[in-house]
Amino acid sequence: MDQPTDTSGRPRGGASGDTGLRPFLWRVLIVAGVGALTFLAWRAADALLLVFAGVLLAILLLRLTGIVRQWTGLGHGWGLGVVLAMIVLLAVGGGWLMGTTMAGQFGQLGSRLNEAVDALPDDVRTALSENAASAPWTSYLQSAAGHLVGFLSYLVIALFVGIYTAASPAVYRRGLELLVPRSGQARTREVLDASGDALWKWLQGQLLSMAVVGVLTTAGLMMLGVPAALALGIVAMVLEFIPLIGPFLAAAPAVLIAFAQSPTLAIWTALLYLAIQQVEGNVIMPIAQKRVVHLPPVITIAAITAGGLLFGILGMFLATPLAVLMLVLVNLLYVEDRLGRKRRFPE
Repeated sequence: MDQPTDTSGRPRGGASGDTGLRPFLWRVLIVAGVGALTFLAWRAADALLLVFAGVLLAILLLRLTGIVRQWTGLGHGWGLGVVLAMIVLLAVGGGWLMGTTMAGQFGQLGSRLNEAVDALPDDVRTALSENAASAPWTSYLQSAAGHLVGFLSYLVIALFVGIYTAASPAVYRRGLELLVPRSGQARTREVLDASGDALWKWLQGQLLSMAVVGVLTTAGLMMLGVPAALALGIVAMVLEFIPLIGPFLAAAPAVLIAFAQSPTLAIWTALLYLAIQQVEGNVIMPIAQKRVVHLPPVITIAAITAGGLLFGILGMFLATPLAVLMLVLVNLLYVEDRLGRKRRFPE
């Protein structure tokens, strides 16, 4: 049977066929575009993480600049200049005052670790020796040096990203707003403000915890007589940036060094780190959490594990603030906008 035709001779239903095909093509294009963006984000993950680290630094600089402007009445540019000058003076002055001590401390830390390895039981040292035979220690040192150089280069890049972002925040903020339709730009500003506030609150709590842990660790190790106490305290302070997992990583070299002196000292050192974490978790953080963002432990562990497996050490360091950001976005864009609920999680 012949297909019915219209007055122009075209088959009837052709227009409806085209109408049904176009939405399908748009869906295909959207899926392909999302897939392409996901692939590009995966390939550029390190660069995106560095940008995020720079944004964290920019938030810190902007908040400090706001404090300076309130005290002095300076403009934004001059206020930022004062903040940067103070940071440089602190870094240079602290490095000059403690440079010799720090060099000696970290040199002592390396030698003490070697002594601690030599003091291990024979079967453990035999296993380490067999492992070293298959993979010489020089390869580990070269790998560690390469990671250190890479970390320092990442730090420099994040530093410049943070400074340039803090110098002209309105430019980048306006750029993000222009990526959404005009009807959604007001909501975009609300989301950006809420994200910045949450990350700043998280930074406040994290910096407070790092300072307390560093001071208590150094003082406690000095009282116990553990060598390289200052260097171990700095290691504990830096690794405190990685919640839950960082304290265990910081305690391992201290306990190993103490074990080289005596097993009893190793036990006291382990108890010291445990006590410091109890003080940090039960005294410092409850005080800080009155103003800071608190993540449930399961989310924190999952974020750190995923960040480490997917992106290495940089991913572990930035996993928690990324989780904070994602939690804020889920609360605002899904719980509030999509579900229409005003209650946010966690409270």
